[in-house]
Amino acid sequence: MEDRQYKVLSIGAHPDDADTSAGGLLAKLHAKGWDVRLVSVTNGCVGHYDPEKYTEEKLAATRRVEAANSGKVLGGRYDVFNNPDGRLMAGLKEREELIRYIREYSPDLIITNRLNDYHPDHRNTAQLVEDASYLLTVPCLYPDCKAMEHMPVIIYWHDSFKRPYEFAPDIVVPIGEYFDTIVKCACCHESQYFDWMLWPDNMDVVTWPKEKKIERLTQRFDRRLTRQRAEYDEVVRAKFGKDADKVGLIEVYEISEYGEEPSAELMELLEK
Repeated sequence: MEDRQYKVLSIGAHPDDADTSAGGLLAKLHAKGWDVRLVSVTNGCVGHYDPEKYTEEKLAATRRVEAANSGKVLGGRYDVFNNPDGRLMAGLKEREELIRYIREYSPDLIITNRLNDYHPDHRNTAQLVEDASYLLTVPCLYPDCKAMEHMPVIIYWHDSFKRPYEFAPDIVVPIGEYFDTIVKCACCHESQYFDWMLWPDNMDVVTWPKEKKIERLTQRFDRRLTRQRAEYDEVVRAKFGKDADKVGLIEVYEISEYGEEPSAELMELLEK
């Protein structure tokens, strides 16, 4: 690719989505000299079980700090919009906010989740990215914010939802050397991974020493990525041929038809 700094933007619904869902690829691109940016479209203000411990304002502030810390692990910046958690709409106001944000950053690559998802905030985030994609290039829409000349490449991180259609593993990214980085990002989100996500079935873990919690979380990510490697073994073998056995943990991504088609050069950069 031409000699300039490329930019990647990972867009999630909540603080912790954009990093832990694509942390290996983000760390890999940062190591290759890319500028890394992450954004949460909501402020994460209701992701907890105890409203007395965390008011919405306190939790939003906590999760904003946690996201910023995770962004530093990835060598990038992690912004958090102020849309309320659990109440995100794919409306005109939210679309304008996202269009302006993307235009001002002007990424070459956007990573986000698919429309298929259990959580309305996740679905609406994907819808906002989809609705924004073409409009990023329309100069007379918000003319005070310079339009992009080309849509970015847009890819989706992995999910296991089957309806209306299953995830397509178009891109296979070896990320074994960045596994520890993914775990470090997750550990930044203490209010999420060491508290809220333990409710209601694993509340005993809340009182564990932090080192033991980190060990448990590391095992969780290892299990998830090991299963993913096994699930897509045939895809790995088709892409990497005789070198497939050398490919350890992977992240897989689906190419969105709403962005630019990735070039052969970009595909090679992502997969090698």
